[in-house]
Order: sequence, then structure tokens, then C-alpha cells
Amino acid sequence: MEETNVTMTAEEMQGEPAAKENETKAEKFIRIGEYRMNKAVDAIGRLENLANRGSYEYTQEQVDAMFQALEGRVAEIKARFTTINGRIKKK
Repeated sequence: MEETNVTMTAEEMQGEPAAKENETKAEKFIRIGEYRMNKAVDAIGRLENLANRGSYEYTQEQVDAMFQALEGRVAEIKARFTTINGRIKKK
């Protein structure tokens, strides 16, 4: 049996779509952004399953803590998109 030498990029190992030849930074943002957004939306959607009181028991405090953590992280990431070199953009 012949052994095949396959070299994978870090992106391919993580499951992200492979880069296109001569890809611009804007195209790369769209390619990777779409992939990561789809994964994030799917993961967030799976949280809905936890609302099933027939399968899970939880308090309102636990629910509040879960959403506080999620919303806090989203706010942190969103802030990164509204800064330039670590400084907040002027609107």
C-alpha cells in the first residue's frame, strides 16, 4: 500500500473552508466569517434544547447566568469590531 503525504493547513484541520488562490482580505473575512457564524448560530440554537423541563431541571438564576455570560461575550467581541488598533472609533 502506498502512503500518501497530505499536508493540511491549520484552517483545514479546524474544518474551516480552504483559502482560495489570490484571495483578498475582504474575501477571506467573508469566507471564514460565514463559516464561523454558521457554527456559532448552530451552537447557540442547541442551547434551546436545555429549556426542555422534561429533561432538565434549572433555576431562573442559572438561566440568567447563562445568558449573562453569552451576552457579555458577544458584547466583548462586538466591541473589537468597533475599535481601531485598540482605540474606540469615533462615530
